[in-house]
Amino acid sequence: MFVGFPIWGMSTPAVIRSFLAGHDLSGKTLVPFVTHGGYGFGDSMSVVAAHAPQSRILEPFVMQADQERETLAQTTRWLGGIRPGR
Repeated sequence: MFVGFPIWGMSTPAVIRSFLAGHDLSGKTLVPFVTHGGYGFGDSMSVVAAHAPQSRILEPFVMQADQERETLAQTTRWLGGIRPGR
């Protein structure tokens, strides 16, 4: 399951926290993709892990939002490298 969100205040937005907490994701593989404004992805991966404790969380795709010119190339490379069965 792909879970995408922007970083708000160095963390995961409340709407994503609510979504994760409100669904049983036990045994699911989560594939996070995150955009940020230049300060990195903060504590978002620990927040995702805390709200979906029985999920397998793959390495996130993280990109600074103002790099639109590179978006397609970076996203294509990232998607090509996902191996969810491993």
